[in-house]
Order: sequence, then structure tokens, then C-alpha cells
Amino acid sequence: MFTLSSIVDFNLQPNKISRRNNNEKTFPKPLFFPEECLQEIFSYFSNDASTLSKCLLVNKFWFKNAASILWKSPFDKLQNPSAKLIETYLKFLDIRSKTVLSQIGIFSSYPSSYSSFSTPEFKYAQYVKTLHYKGLYESACAFIFGNNCRPKDLKGEKKCLTLVRELSLFLIRKCPSIYIISYDTEEIDFFVQDIYLSSLTLMPEVYHLFKRVRKLNCGGKYKKGSLMNVMSSYCKNLTSLELNFYEFDMYLDGDRKEPSKMSSLLLEQEDLRNLIIRGPFRFLTEFLTPLESQSKSLSLIHFERVQFNNLLLLESVTTCKNWETMIFIDCMNLNDETLAPLASTSFLRLKKLIFKNAHKSRLDNLARLIQRTKGSLREIRFRRREFKNMVIRNVPDIPINVTKTISICCPNLIIFEGHLEKETMPHFLTLLNTTFLEKLYISLEFKKNFEFFRSQVAFQLPDTLNHLSISIREQFSVKDLEQFLELCSAPLISLQFPQSSFIDDNYLDVITEFAKQVGTLKKVAFSKNSLITEKGIQKAKQSISFVKKNGEEKV
Repeated sequence: MFTLSSIVDFNLQPNKISRRNNNEKTFPKPLFFPEECLQEIFSYFSNDASTLSKCLLVNKFWFKNAASILWKSPFDKLQNPSAKLIETYLKFLDIRSKTVLSQIGIFSSYPSSYSSFSTPEFKYAQYVKTLHYKGLYESACAFIFGNNCRPKDLKGEKKCLTLVRELSLFLIRKCPSIYIISYDTEEIDFFVQDIYLSSLTLMPEVYHLFKRVRKLNCGGKYKKGSLMNVMSSYCKNLTSLELNFYEFDMYLDGDRKEPSKMSSLLLEQEDLRNLIIRGPFRFLTEFLTPLESQSKSLSLIHFERVQFNNLLLLESVTTCKNWETMIFIDCMNLNDETLAPLASTSFLRLKKLIFKNAHKSRLDNLARLIQRTKGSLREIRFRRREFKNMVIRNVPDIPINVTKTISICCPNLIIFEGHLEKETMPHFLTLLNTTFLEKLYISLEFKKNFEFFRSQVAFQLPDTLNHLSISIREQFSVKDLEQFLELCSAPLISLQFPQSSFIDDNYLDVITEFAKQVGTLKKVAFSKNSLITEKGIQKAKQSISFVKKNGEEKV
């Protein structure tokens, strides 16, 4: 595993002198990386606060680059609520905020250093980019009530929300680079809805924040339409809008004016590019009615767990012709009938299509949608089968007519993901011959798995293919794998078998020999339940730089 300690000694003492001989003194030579390299390295540790905190102490240059990542979104992606993070921020609050919090007893139970009316400089203000409400709220709860505790009454909730409000205002005032707001409270139940947001939106500083925000995430048990309506007067430059709905949004009657209030924010945008909608919402069709107002700029639409009850929802989508990405994941009632509006429109800029939903045996309108892109698609992903808990048929197959359409109408395809069966194999072979695939992720289910490994697939793999991942549960022999790789002329950089628990060192030896022959293979990954030993891994690493058994790696 790569660690920063492998390139820098965090225990290095800069004043320590080493001697080569009696007359010559040498000092430890400081490591220097260009800023772009440090940023790239540190980005791999964006969720590792401990390592990044150590990087702050190396020198000023490392401090600058590590702090920009560590403090970019301090309350987002927390594994657990952080009372210590709240303690850190309390030290930087101004006199007014400390006075407000003292009046509700925030400081009375804590060391005097928190309640000191001297205000140190907040050095990290320029690095904060995100205001993340839920992480801030949960950390405030941990600070006041202890870990995994929430307010038990209205008095406790008001105390907690007052702390959240003051910390929010502190971040808004001190951090001019904030451009992302997450107001997704998820399924938190407040004693009084909107008590935080209503008090916050009255502040002039918040209006200035709304003017510069570029990404907005809304969700939870509050009147999202009311918030978005207030924002619409100031917030004109969103590039990404994400709405997360939950079960209560589907079944509660709510305010029938909410959809139009939500739409007011949509109508006011000048350059909205990404629209992401997750979860069920009864009035989603009404919200999307003015989608045409963003037809020139919108390029990505993402539906996840959305319930499609009629054709009107996707008819709104067809008013925008410049889509480059369409994503449908775990949506309900997304069948051939509800897909009809998309089949009657040509999306000539569509490059990426992800369709991972339950469906019937035929999806003619999905095939027509693909056909009418006129070859613009470069990435298509369906759901692969995950062979867990002995479940064999837990996801639908790609309909034969859709596979056939892809093989004929997508000559520019470079990424494909999906499940293969014997019935779709002829069209899959055509796809291999008519495209220049670079990444291929497939799951297999044949009555006899050797049929796949002894087929023409390996011979037909294009010379452009760099990454291949095969998910297969039923056993195939070492000889089958050896024959498959002998016929493979693709310059593979990565080869993965993420769900084959039967693979052992003998299979790895065959892959290692293949790596020696092709000279391009740098990464192999296997199921964490595979039978490969540590000895086998170390042997393979003499020829392959990355060998792991922890499931599929992203490439």
C-alpha cells in the first residue's frame, strides 16, 4: 500500500546533523515536488485527515498544499461526527458569536480557553470551499450531547441549532472561497422545521454567499421550495443542482406550491450544466416543467431511485437536446412505455449512457434512443451481476435487441459494461469488431464457463483495449485461462477477476507469464475471498507492479 511515509520521514528533525567524516557536515536534503505533483499525491489522502495533518508540519510549501485539501470541506465526508473540529472552530469565533453562545451555556461547561474573548487568526479560511450542513449539525450534537446523541427536547435542539448557525455565519464571513452548499439534512427529524434555515437566510452575508455559489445540494424534512425560492433572487450562477428526496417526500401531502417554488430557482440559472435527482417525489413532473429554460447549457441528467409514473417526466427531458450524459439507476416503472419520449428525439451529443434498472425482456425504445444518437456514444454501462450469497439471477440481462443495436450503431464506443450470456454472444463479438474499446467490464453466466474462455472473444479483443474486468462465479480451469490469454493480443494494463473466489496461485502464475510476454500489464486484482497467498502475490510482483486481492480496483 502506498503511504506518504515511504517518501518522507515525518519524524525527521531538521536540526539534526549527520557526519560523513570529521571535517564534513551534511544536512538532510529537503524533498521538493512541484505544486501540481503534491496536489495529485495529496488528493489520494483526501479522506485521511491524520496523514494530511502531518503534512502540514513538513514545511510552508507542504502546509499550503495539504491545507487546501484538508480544509476544503471540513464537515463533509466525516466518518464520524467530530466534536474536536467544533472545538477548533470555537477558538476563532468573534466576540459577538461568543457572547451569543455564552448566553445559552455553550462555553460554561468547557475550558476558559474557548470562552476567551481574544480571537486568533483563522489561517485556513481561504481553503474552505464547502458549507456542509449535516456534517456541521451532527458534529455540533456530538460536541454538546456526546457521540451518537441528538437533542431530546426543543430546548436542546435550539441550543444545538444556535451553535450551528453561529458556526455557519463564521464560515460564510471568513471564507470567501465557499462555492458549494449542501443543505441535505437527509432524514433528520427536527422538533421545529426550518428553524435553522429561516434564521440563517435573514442574514445579509448569506445573500452574498448565494450570489457566488456554484453547486447546491438540497434534501431533507424542510420546505425545500421555500429555501430555493429565496435563493432564486440572488443565486444565478449554479452549474450543478442536486435534489435528494426521501420516502416522506413521496407520501406526505405537503404544500402543492412547493414544486413551483423549487422551479423558480431552476428558471433563474444562466449556465446550469448538471441536474441530479435522487429519490421519489410526487410532484417531480411539475418541478421539471420549466426544464426547457436550461436547454442551451444542460449537459448531464442523473435520475436515481426516481419513480416514473407517466410519460410527462421524460417529455421534459426531451426539451433539452444537448445532453452529453444520461444516467438512470434503480428507477421504478422505467419501462418501454415511459421511455417512449426519449426514443422520438435525437441526442446527437450524447456520449455517456448508464442504465442500471429492473426491466422487462425487451426495451425497444432504449434501442431506438441509442440508434438515434448517430454514433456519438462513447460509454455505455448496464448492471453486471454480483454473485453474492449464492444469488444467480439478481439483475436483469441486457435485452438482445439492445445489444444488437449497440454493436451496429456505436462505432465510437470506448467503454462498455454489462452482463453476457450465450444468447447475446454473437452481438457482443460484433461489438468487439466494430469498436475501439479501451475499457471492458463484464459479468458472465454460461452453462459451461469454458465456452467463454475457448470462444473467439480473446482473439477478437481490440488492440486498443487496456482494461479488462471479468466477474464470474462458477469455476473455470487454469488451462482455460491459459488458452484465453494465449489468444489475447490486447495490450492490457489491468486485468481483474473481482468475484472469482476459486482463483489460486496457479492462476496467478499464468497471468504473470502473460505479463512477461505482453510487457504492458501493470495491475491485477482478485476477490478478497480468493485463494491466492501472500507468497504468490510477492512472486507476481516481480513482473506486475500492482497485485491485490481486495475486489475490483477503479481504473
